Amino acid sequence: MFRFALKSINSKKTISILYVIALSISMTISMLSINISSQIQEGFFRVDQKYDVVVGNKGSSTQLLMSSIFFSEDPLGTLPYSVVDDIKDIDETMKVVPIALGDNYRGSKIVGTEPNLLEGYEFSKGQVFGEDFEVVVGSNVAKAYNLEIGSQIVSSHGAGDAISGHDHSDSPYKVVGILKSTNTSYDNAVFTDICNIWSAHSNHDEEAHNEEEHSDEEHHDHEEEHSHDDHDHEDGHEHSDEEEHTHPHNHSDGEVTAILVRSGNLGNANKIIKDFNVEDKDLQAINVTQTLRKLMGNVDISKQIALILSSLVVILAIIIVVIMTYMMQKTYDKDLEILHILGASQGKTIGYLGYQNSILIIASLLISLLGREIVLNLANKVSSSLGIVLAMNKVYSLEYIVLLAIIVFSILPLIFYILKNKRNKGE
Repeated sequence: MFRFALKSINSKKTISILYVIALSISMTISMLSINISSQIQEGFFRVDQKYDVVVGNKGSSTQLLMSSIFFSEDPLGTLPYSVVDDIKDIDETMKVVPIALGDNYRGSKIVGTEPNLLEGYEFSKGQVFGEDFEVVVGSNVAKAYNLEIGSQIVSSHGAGDAISGHDHSDSPYKVVGILKSTNTSYDNAVFTDICNIWSAHSNHDEEAHNEEEHSDEEHHDHEEEHSHDDHDHEDGHEHSDEEEHTHPHNHSDGEVTAILVRSGNLGNANKIIKDFNVEDKDLQAINVTQTLRKLMGNVDISKQIALILSSLVVILAIIIVVIMTYMMQKTYDKDLEILHILGASQGKTIGYLGYQNSILIIASLLISLLGREIVLNLANKVSSSLGIVLAMNKVYSLEYIVLLAIIVFSILPLIFYILKNKRNKGE
């Protein structure tokens, strides 16, 4: 019966292919609409549990949230490190973590911070940074660029693509730790001591200043050039010695792009927000949960629209599947007639129909699972730009329920056909 079913499918390729396409599309869209929308919603609330207040420059609260929590947007600007001490003065028990953005490694944000930012995170290899120019890399960064403990990386100035940024080749970093996958923005980031960011930028500014001076000197006459050459030679030695003995700035002189705060209680959180959200300050303090809720309001609307559209597509696909199943029934009559001539029993006849339908459903299921994997990978690349990493192996129970419903709908016409056949024979 199985071979006969395969031959029968082969004899009606066009309708069989259309049936599989319609069924696989309905399965894929159903699973993806549930999976992606659910993961994005969950992703927005993964990191914020650690910090309830973010302090930064005045501007868009959403941009401050996305840049500081999800590392997905450019920071609003810089503020002095002294603000960290101002926050700590409110309550010394609060966890206050500064971050400084502005550099990247091949497009991945380099987060200048303090070791306590990574408290509670597990390492697959190595340990937290401790010495000068050491970094901890997220799991996706390590995987993408085959980084191991001891690997050296060169950062680029700017938050975007490394190609467009200025390479800090004079200040390479050494990988000392690799984080376990967290399915958060941390998977796509690189972490180092905030002093290293200050140092790298200080060197960059000095180089730019020296290049500018050198360019001006080229316009002087020969004697002046000679005089300057000697002077520059001396300065060069002085600068080299200075670089060897000068490391990262004093914290009081440094700048940060945002400050993450775990206040510990509502009173502390409200006091920070009240103290920093005043007109005479160029700073703002946002409540992470409230800002996320505003953001999620827009996400929810988009999710609802996506669910409505995907539902319509699924319903349409199911209708097409049902129609084509009924169309295939016209071919069943001929197949059943042949089986009857060959002396096949009613059980074998039903078995033939079951085999044929099962082959088409299994083929559709395999294609839909492959399509789901491909689209999830593409969606992950898009969502990563928002700082949300999709768990590729995560499956929701609702996906199974919808999948089962689609399969049932695809089988129903066959069941009706078998029952109708039985009734006609009974008559």
